[in-house]
Amino acid sequence: MALDLNRIRSDFPALGESIYMNTGGTGPLSRQMVDSITGQYRAAMEAGPDIPSVKGPINEEFERARGTVAEHFGVTPEEIALLRSVSEGLSTVAYGMDWNAGDEVIVTDEEHPTGIMVWLNLAAERGIVIRKMGLPEDRQEMLAGLDVLINERTKLVCISHVTTDTGTRLPAKEICDLAHERGVPVAMDSAQSAGQFPIDLRDMDVDFYAGTGHKWLLGGWGTGYFYVKRDWVERLKVSWTGSQAGTLDRSTMEELQFLDTAHRFEFGGRHTVLYGAMGKAIEYLDGVGMDSIEARSTQLADRLKAGIAEIPGAVLRSPESHEFSTGIVTLSVDGLDGDEVNSQMLERWKVLGRPALQQSAMRLCCAFFTEDREIDTILEAISTLANESRRAGREDCTNAIFEELVKRSESRPLPPGGRAWTIFSGLKPMASKLGSGRRRNDGILTRRKQ
Repeated sequence: MALDLNRIRSDFPALGESIYMNTGGTGPLSRQMVDSITGQYRAAMEAGPDIPSVKGPINEEFERARGTVAEHFGVTPEEIALLRSVSEGLSTVAYGMDWNAGDEVIVTDEEHPTGIMVWLNLAAERGIVIRKMGLPEDRQEMLAGLDVLINERTKLVCISHVTTDTGTRLPAKEICDLAHERGVPVAMDSAQSAGQFPIDLRDMDVDFYAGTGHKWLLGGWGTGYFYVKRDWVERLKVSWTGSQAGTLDRSTMEELQFLDTAHRFEFGGRHTVLYGAMGKAIEYLDGVGMDSIEARSTQLADRLKAGIAEIPGAVLRSPESHEFSTGIVTLSVDGLDGDEVNSQMLERWKVLGRPALQQSAMRLCCAFFTEDREIDTILEAISTLANESRRAGREDCTNAIFEELVKRSESRPLPPGGRAWTIFSGLKPMASKLGSGRRRNDGILTRRKQ
């Protein structure tokens, strides 16, 4: 069913201010989501935050959000902890397991810093070993690479469901099946997957799934969720705790009993109101329909990729096949680094993206609310930048040859009656080398600095 883009876009005022292509960084906020926050805070301001008629509905919305998250992922509310970020979820896993020196964790070679820093910390603290798997664009090759890495020392596989820089979608269910066959649990970073396409965690059979509300779920900053498969709830140790994580005999201050649900992993005070708003944002997506959202995003990404392929000097850095693709499209422009492309796109065409792949490329996120005309503008912008870069490259080459010509003529003046062609001896190989005015940098042809 076709989406009513005019209605949808009217719910997100920011879409009228730029071509919003950074949902994978921070998603735009809907009127409904913000109204939820301001409405509850206004009630707290007017009546007092601890008045039962105010505090009660706020707490109810918090628990309703837990149920919304659970339903969205096909699991139970008892398996969902409402945390603040992916970092909190992965840290809960990392410090909830027993690690000995030499134990191994497997990650991919395309993890966000969040997905690697916790393990680097444990490597320094406890001597664990980090193994990295590559991500070839071939399912069997990818799984075979994982299979080779798993051994008797492997304690956990911790990977992104969708990678942050290229938007590569991993075969999550097959990875979980393979790891479980070898007796290894799996944790996933869902920052770039949740909100892009339907996800059934029960079918996937992942053990831990950590996510954030502020990206594709459009749920705002400071919100997140952490799924713990039911049979792991009491096996995973509680590393950080708070007064809502269990019960305590207040008379003796002893006999701590943690809850038998994932709620035991929630700790510390938080902006309860924000979670209710995140729940509203997820309900909004479910109302649009995750199948429709995925179909629209795929259509836009396909169109963008096809256009990039037709532009000389533009290079697609994301997977081409649908099997590994998402709404994330990453590209580079010969002669320009990612920061240059990103800043030019924003300043000249109001296209909001972000640099990627160590600033060698630009990432664009094709969300369901993006219009076709916006893709057209983006392709025109990329074509313009590529053409300008080629012209600048030729000028760089000409200037370099001229400078060399002057240098050689000064060091080897012509004898009276000498022939000028001798000055050019040896310049042809250099001209060939500099012909594009670019040099290699991290696998990308980039503009030669003067």
